[in-house]
Amino acid sequence: MLDDGKSCRKPNYAGSFYPSEKFKLEEIIRNYIEESDIPKEVEEKKIIAIISPHAGYKYSGIVAAHSYKAIRNKSYDVAIILAPSHHFYLHFFIVDDRKYYQTPLGPLKVNKDITEFLRNKQGFEVSYKVQDEEHSLEVQLPFLHYISDGKIEIVPILYGEENRIFMTTMTEVLDEIFEKFKDLKILIVVSTDLSHYHPYKEAYIIDNRLIEILREKDFEAYISMLNQKKIEACGAGPLGTFLYMAKTKNKEINVLKLLNSGDTSGTKDYVVGYLSAIMY
Repeated sequence: MLDDGKSCRKPNYAGSFYPSEKFKLEEIIRNYIEESDIPKEVEEKKIIAIISPHAGYKYSGIVAAHSYKAIRNKSYDVAIILAPSHHFYLHFFIVDDRKYYQTPLGPLKVNKDITEFLRNKQGFEVSYKVQDEEHSLEVQLPFLHYISDGKIEIVPILYGEENRIFMTTMTEVLDEIFEKFKDLKILIVVSTDLSHYHPYKEAYIIDNRLIEILREKDFEAYISMLNQKKIEACGAGPLGTFLYMAKTKNKEINVLKLLNSGDTSGTKDYVVGYLSAIMY
């Protein structure tokens, strides 16, 4: 263990990325979900993974809501959340063995069995400090709590690096988890934003280029375009796992919504892209 901590992680970004008051947060999430327009047939799919952005809710909340609306009437036991680390770059995945993650809506229990399984695997470490300082995973929790009424358990995973090895390794680990915990209904939540700080029209060109790669399930093009900086994702590792999983398991990807901060809040001079998508 890298550092010590308590049994419950506090919502460190409540009041900045999203409201800290329970009723206000509930109202915002409810309104976002009601405003989200997704095809009825999407909600009928057997969805195993979603992509959701991780900016402040006033910027990306409406996009995130599309993914969560797609699964709001489904029942999952566990959400495995894959998110990038913005502050620490480490040669392993970072997990968390505390009992609960607190949200303004109430606590979410950490699934101890899957967490213990991961703790004992090479390439995984526990760090409360890294988890405490990261927002990309935390901002998914109020949505998960809202659609499950707090009943879903979570497995928090941060990527210490976002290269091909991390992308493919996590796909293999997820295979092991699905095989070992067959009795659990598991959802994969991929936390990522897209292009960063380009002019509005240029951002859409970059982000639509990435969407085309997702629709083609072209993992090699994804890696190549990332390296050439022709596409961008602040969560490239988790997104790469999502894509590699869809390709190798012959799953379908459905893009639900693409917007950027120029559409939702703020100037169009330099924007950040946001994506909602599902895998089934």
